[in-house]
Amino acid sequence: MAEIQKPKNPEDDWKVWLVLNPGTWLVPILMSVFLLGILIHAFLFTVSPYGAYWGG
Repeated sequence: MAEIQKPKNPEDDWKVWLVLNPGTWLVPILMSVFLLGILIHAFLFTVSPYGAYWGG
């Protein structure tokens, strides 16, 4: 069986874009990061003392 070479980071970091085509996946990735940020903030605003600090 052929040996698989270990990646040499950061020299090989560009190769991820051979799998993740930015023309297809950039907008869904950015939208999921935005949604995750909104959900984290919504959770923090419902937990004390953050909600009390902001008047909630």
